[in-house]
Amino acid sequence: MDSCKTLHREPEHVMKFLLVEMVKSGSLDGQQRLVVKGRFTSGNFERVLRKYVNEYVTCNGCKSPDTILSKENRLLFLTCQQCGSGRSVAPIQDGFVAGT
Repeated sequence: MDSCKTLHREPEHVMKFLLVEMVKSGSLDGQQRLVVKGRFTSGNFERVLRKYVNEYVTCNGCKSPDTILSKENRLLFLTCQQCGSGRSVAPIQDGFVAGT
């Protein structure tokens, strides 16, 4: 939950991305902590979290993390509070994703 507050993102969105990317199952417990079933290293978890930040938090223009993620007409948009630029971001895809 602390990471989600820092990133200004909904815990459910971050959780969905992490679980899909790590091909694991999990849920949020009563205290809004992520509980992941299975084995993984902290390095794998950190790599996936960095990927989330690059795709859904960081502005491509000024590299600021001060962004807002909003949904408009079934599309997700990332808007930077620093430089005002915006871009659409891909929705999180469920299912098997082959890694290379």
